[in-house]
Amino acid sequence: MYFSASTGGFYCIEQHGEDGIPADAVELTDEEYRATAGRQVQADASGRPVLVQAPAHVVDPRALIAARRYQAETAGIIVNGMALPTDRDSQALVTGAALAAWMDQDYTCQWKTADGFVALAAQQIIALASAMRAHVQACFDREAALLDALAAGTYTDEQLDQGWPA
Repeated sequence: MYFSASTGGFYCIEQHGEDGIPADAVELTDEEYRATAGRQVQADASGRPVLVQAPAHVVDPRALIAARRYQAETAGIIVNGMALPTDRDSQALVTGAALAAWMDQDYTCQWKTADGFVALAAQQIIALASAMRAHVQACFDREAALLDALAAGTYTDEQLDQGWPA
């Protein structure tokens, strides 16, 4: 096995051929190569690989907050005793049904639930859509509040799991 300081990569003759190994590559013993597994490797002054402490993976708290909002947003809600999924596809389906109900007050549909189909009238559909929209908006409002706290320097990790709509 060979290590190239210029590319930071490992090469073997069987896979890369003699012409595919960079000119600055140095040959490693099996022990040296095995010692690099799972570690960050860089070249020392002589071009030999040295193991260094990998930098700590820093997670952007804004990404954590957005991911937590999405989790709460898509967790589902209960409306008038009916479990209503709130994933993005379900949001779109309810919105489409609500638009039809808004355009035609006599509109009805068979809505599939976990317990089977239920007949919904226009006003019931609009009520479901309103409840879903309120839930989704509450999730975005919580995300905004946490981002405001982050910007103000008052955010704590414990806040990530607090205050989300159920």
